[in-house]
Amino acid sequence: MMKKTNWFYVFIGCMLVSMLYISAKYFKGSGEASIGIAETTEYKVKTEKTALVRSVNVVPGMEVEAGQLLVELSSEELEVDIARLSNRISMAKAELREKAKLTNAKIAYIKAENGIEIEELDEKVMELESEMRMNEALTKQFITEKAVEVSAPMARKLNSLKVQKERHLEAQAIKIEDLLQESEADQHILQNQIQLLESELKILQTEKGKLNKYATASGVVEKVYVKPGEQVDAYAPLLEINPLHPTTVVAYLVGKKASTFGVGKEVNVASYDQQRNLVAGRVIGYGSVSELPEILQKSTAIKAFGQQVFIEIPGENAFFNGEKVLIR
Repeated sequence: MMKKTNWFYVFIGCMLVSMLYISAKYFKGSGEASIGIAETTEYKVKTEKTALVRSVNVVPGMEVEAGQLLVELSSEELEVDIARLSNRISMAKAELREKAKLTNAKIAYIKAENGIEIEELDEKVMELESEMRMNEALTKQFITEKAVEVSAPMARKLNSLKVQKERHLEAQAIKIEDLLQESEADQHILQNQIQLLESELKILQTEKGKLNKYATASGVVEKVYVKPGEQVDAYAPLLEINPLHPTTVVAYLVGKKASTFGVGKEVNVASYDQQRNLVAGRVIGYGSVSELPEILQKSTAIKAFGQQVFIEIPGENAFFNGEKVLIR
């Protein structure tokens, strides 16, 4: 009885080892790596604004390279907005220049207005100084009390004239300073307006630059939906391209939790057979739990199921459409 029981446990142990071997050999997704399929996803080229088709540079079946110009577009509405903003900027800059000229003219007027009074004061000062020098010369010859009495009022008058001149210059400096501060405030407001308008213009010019459509990856033109001279609405499809190489990997998590591959996580994708063509990918979403495609199933009676995980990979890669890959 003991021998039969021992053989039974040996049999159970062998079965367990066999199952572990099969799992490790045929379902690599249950280890550190997951299995998946590299797929091409056709993408439609669309316009973000209502536009006029100026030219279509491709035809169905034509192979295109990344960065190649596909469709040339123009937008009358965008051109009008750009012209309007450019005109407003030119007018604001002209106003800024005129305000600067006006400020300089006002400063020149203040200096000219005060200059007349200052010149008159300078003449009076020169006359008094000349008269005082003459009196000093006479005093040296005839020292009298009367000469001293005359020179004292003249000195006071001379000092008064100089004080008046200083006050005129101070008043002039204050007026000019107030004018400059007022002008600086006005110019600062205008400069801010110009900067805002230029920022808005830059955005519109960027939108204009984005009107023309270029291939984001190498591929083959599947369909063309527009023709030259046609007006298209915003977000209308222009053409459809089938990439030469896969841009998406559908992975299947077998026996793993979804948290293993969180959305946004960076992963490595390699060919299943030799782990060649290694590229970096990024998890972009999840699908449902479904049966693995036939290419991922092994020659066992048990059908495998897994959690679908969608991974984005660069268009420039060496994978084939439908190729089996490993994701780590």
